[in-house]
Amino acid sequence: MRHAVPALGLLASPAAAEATLAEASLGLELVPCELSDLSCVTLSLPLDPRANDPEKTIDITFALSFAHVESRGILFYVVGGPGGSGLASAEGYLSAFNPSLTDYMDIVFIDQRGTGPDHGLSCPVAQTTFDLAPATLADADAVLATAQAYVTDCIAELDAADLLPVVNTDYAVGDFEAFRRMIGAPKVWLYGESYGTQFVQAYATTYPEAVRGVIVDGVVDLNLSAEGFYRSYTLAAEKILSATFDACATIPACQADMGGDAAAVYDDLADRLAQAPVKVPLTLADGSRTDRPLTSALLETNAFYALYSAEGRGEFLRVLAAAGRGDLEPMLQLGYSNLYIDPETAVGMEDPGWFGAAYYAITCADYDSGQGTPEQRASRIIDEARAFAPEAPRLLRSYYMERVACALWPYQGQDKRPDPYAGGDWPTLVLNGTGDPITPMPMAYSVLDNARNAYGVFMEGGPHVIWGRGFACPDSIVEALLYDGTLPAAREQRCSQDFIMDYLPLTLTDPADKADAFKVARAIETELLNALPLGNWDGESETSFGCPQGGTVTLSTTEAGTRYAFADCRFWPDLALTGSGDDIAMDDAGGGLILDLAVTGVATGQISYRSSPFTESQSLSGTWNGQPAALPRSWP
Repeated sequence: MRHAVPALGLLASPAAAEATLAEASLGLELVPCELSDLSCVTLSLPLDPRANDPEKTIDITFALSFAHVESRGILFYVVGGPGGSGLASAEGYLSAFNPSLTDYMDIVFIDQRGTGPDHGLSCPVAQTTFDLAPATLADADAVLATAQAYVTDCIAELDAADLLPVVNTDYAVGDFEAFRRMIGAPKVWLYGESYGTQFVQAYATTYPEAVRGVIVDGVVDLNLSAEGFYRSYTLAAEKILSATFDACATIPACQADMGGDAAAVYDDLADRLAQAPVKVPLTLADGSRTDRPLTSALLETNAFYALYSAEGRGEFLRVLAAAGRGDLEPMLQLGYSNLYIDPETAVGMEDPGWFGAAYYAITCADYDSGQGTPEQRASRIIDEARAFAPEAPRLLRSYYMERVACALWPYQGQDKRPDPYAGGDWPTLVLNGTGDPITPMPMAYSVLDNARNAYGVFMEGGPHVIWGRGFACPDSIVEALLYDGTLPAAREQRCSQDFIMDYLPLTLTDPADKADAFKVARAIETELLNALPLGNWDGESETSFGCPQGGTVTLSTTEAGTRYAFADCRFWPDLALTGSGDDIAMDDAGGGLILDLAVTGVATGQISYRSSPFTESQSLSGTWNGQPAALPRSWP
């Protein structure tokens, strides 16, 4: 039974005037951050604070955002993962929030141990092999061999023997506390998203004197064992995936594209891939074609990742509908995008914002895999997975594969889980979405029910992590608490968003549509906006990508925006595009997409097409199948 709301009085009222972050950091050696416009400072801290060895140190870097208008407090911002770089993420996160956040809050990000350019743990070669391996419970020996190869090869690829034993969350919490004391030990707000909620709960519990308030968003229940954690989120993900399939039937375009029950389309493809990987033709940047394996691991990864947001669910359904029609290239490309694999080489890419090996180094050292030898631990997890299999018919790999790798990892966590987060004399705001697959609602309720002075804001249909997505609920509630100490109006509040957003219909599925120049032009625009390889472009260097059915498109930057150069580019096998396009980034009538293309194949023509987001209008001219290309004329 949930406890009653205590009388809080002035609990969350702003603290007495303290030094701002700008004032408190005057004695620090600040430099411009490499990955943002923020100011950075690096502290040399003990590599192992418990070893009393001053000769061994580690450099930990913090990024500081000073309040632009008036500082109403200092916010320690801890990103997700584990493995996310706070410094690489900082500017992107801050730009997504209401500008008032940077106006009124001093904000500090950290590159915790195992992340960032100096000591980031990444093994892209071993990681790619592990992520793509079709290791299922039907072959337990293959599961063990795949996990053991990952652990062995990744550690060899890292060459970080001194660092690996000291990258758990407790060490990272101590590093952030060292920074707080360096700036005069002010009381601070703590915000954590996803894994960051684990971090800030541990921080607040260890250093209660440091805390003005805690905000946890996408909440990890620290009291859960590794098995309990993976069980909880796998069960939630299964339910959300089923709801996603059901939702397709309520969206006419999705239902039409799918041509049947979405769950059946998924299950048929999963059964096919369980037999063996399927070779999928892929066009490379030089226009050549090669075959790549689509594995059951990629399908399950795509399904799981889709559940994180309403947009992701819509995108996955579109890719699944294409697969149901025999086009598996989008499913392959989505897997590469999700796992940050270079389509050109099929090897993982270095990502300044994510360090995959840090995920395992931290997670495996935070949780305990049980008693026995590494092989005994791993075998026990496989047995648990077999027993659990009926409850997770589509996403079982999510329950066991990471755990098996952690069982074989050389550094294990303590065999006793922390006590539930108890809160304190400060307010704790618990944020979560009912559509969150990785930190599902039961975890949020557990934290809410165990913590003193806790409030919950829950978004019906909401994604994983709900603050900063532009919704008044929860944004206005969080901002009122941070800026003015205004407590939420009730202990629990509920808001909502659409479960699936922006389902984008497949293009030119009716062969007759290719006789219509305007439908073709609109379809080209849709495919450009939705092409996964183009979404990985860095926005700076000239880069070519293979089009889905052959040919290439080259992207480059201009003073006005983005230039496209099409060379026999085929989004559909029977239409080839050659020519140019410009996406002009202007917030007025001069902005928008301009295409000048020669088209050959089942239809031929020379078209000029313009689409303006400012006026929400399109225009078309040129020739099509020997006739003038024109906009359709319609009437009642």
